[in-house]
Amino acid sequence: MARRPDALSRIEILVLSTLARAPMHGYDLKLEFRYKHVRWWAKCEHGHLYAALARLERRGDVRRVPSKGGDSRRRVYAVTAAGLRRVRRWLGELGSAGESSYFDIDLFLASAHVLERGEAIAVLEERQAALQAQHAEAQALRENMGTFVPVVAQLVMTHRIEHLAAEVAFVERAKEALRVEAAWGPFLGAEPIREFVRRTGVPLEP
Repeated sequence: MARRPDALSRIEILVLSTLARAPMHGYDLKLEFRYKHVRWWAKCEHGHLYAALARLERRGDVRRVPSKGGDSRRRVYAVTAAGLRRVRRWLGELGSAGESSYFDIDLFLASAHVLERGEAIAVLEERQAALQAQHAEAQALRENMGTFVPVVAQLVMTHRIEHLAAEVAFVERAKEALRVEAAWGPFLGAEPIREFVRRTGVPLEP
């Protein structure tokens, strides 16, 4: 599907919504993203920040404003009225949309037949250990940050903790399912997909 010309990327949404709080230069934006633990819940590299600012400035969504300290070397950005309207519209679409996350574990499971069964289970065991470590880290962070974050940040941390707990449990179920699978290999074997669809009438993605 072609990208809409007025579409905002995740990092652009973050930049605009953050600048709606106050004008900032790039370093302050990076610092706020770190405070919000953006890497948990949005795929956006900090290295792309200045490219995003440049795009938003060309489009008229942000503008440069004088630095409070009078340092002309620092580029301070503020959101424009047009940028605020745009991010409000996209937040409405983003928040009301159904879940559309792509999970790497699903891609792994769909392709796991190319590994030996034991190899696939070993990979899942590594994933489970990593998830358990992330879960413990998230719990510790929520306890340590305490009252230093608003209720929305508490909700983000709770969402991550509950999601990680669910993923740990899912991987445990996946390991057991692979262990007891009667036959290991691709589900369709060598049957041509066209013949399988014709034979079974299985519904396909529209």
